[in-house]
Amino acid sequence: MRTVSLLLVLCLISVTSLFAATAAEHAAAGRIALARDEQQKAADLFAKAVALEPKNAEYHYLLGAAYGELAQKSNVLKQASLAKKTREAFEKAVALDPRHMPARFGLISYYLIAPGFMGGGEDKAIAQAAAVTKLDALDGHRAYARIYQHQNKPDLVRKEFVDAVREQPNSARAHYFLGNTYLNEKNWAAAQHEYDTALKLDPAFMPTYFRLGQLAALAGTNYARGEEMLRKYVAYKPTDQEPGLASAWYWLGQVQEKQGKRAEAKASYTRALGLAPGDKDIVAAIKRVS
Repeated sequence: MRTVSLLLVLCLISVTSLFAATAAEHAAAGRIALARDEQQKAADLFAKAVALEPKNAEYHYLLGAAYGELAQKSNVLKQASLAKKTREAFEKAVALDPRHMPARFGLISYYLIAPGFMGGGEDKAIAQAAAVTKLDALDGHRAYARIYQHQNKPDLVRKEFVDAVREQPNSARAHYFLGNTYLNEKNWAAAQHEYDTALKLDPAFMPTYFRLGQLAALAGTNYARGEEMLRKYVAYKPTDQEPGLASAWYWLGQVQEKQGKRAEAKASYTRALGLAPGDKDIVAAIKRVS
């Protein structure tokens, strides 16, 4: 009997090990949870990924991102603890991989927002931007632009990206980021020019398609082209650092709605809601076209 029991235990252990989730699987599930605004679930999953692969910078970054979003929705008593975990996770990611730009930018945002007693400070953000510049000139412009945006200095934000385009005129990303600046300023013509230039320089740089579609909806022009651009984007699988598909489906719905395609718009909004449950703008849009 003891032999049979021992064999049964060994078999159970083997089966459990066989189906144990890998770090990558935990991280993938965490990304889905984060996209669905399930921050605590995401943090738990990313923590498991980190435990399995403690030297993976990406997993530490994702854990920090989950803690950061969780902190924004928590009460004051929990925020301090979560903020510390956010900073420590980003700092660990950068220590493991100094070229991990999302973690660098995560730290810049943290330093700008957090008070001094929680490890924040503009001086730290500026130091981080200087470190980014040494690694990549364009990302350096982005880093300083983020600081100026926080300081409410739109002229300096624009100057960073104008300088980036001047330094790298053949960079689709440089024109794209300048286009985003003009889009935020509602300078539709200038944004259109920069996005068209980016598309011409690198047709494979997919975020440009998203922005051209968004621009069509916001500017109220080129609806047909905007719809074409967004349809190409929703067929693409964006990275964590690119516009999400929920947003892309939402803007596709916007373009379709403005063309009077209410049924198609509702279908697009419904796809968006499936990816971002509870989003108030999407829910309102569905009611509007129903």
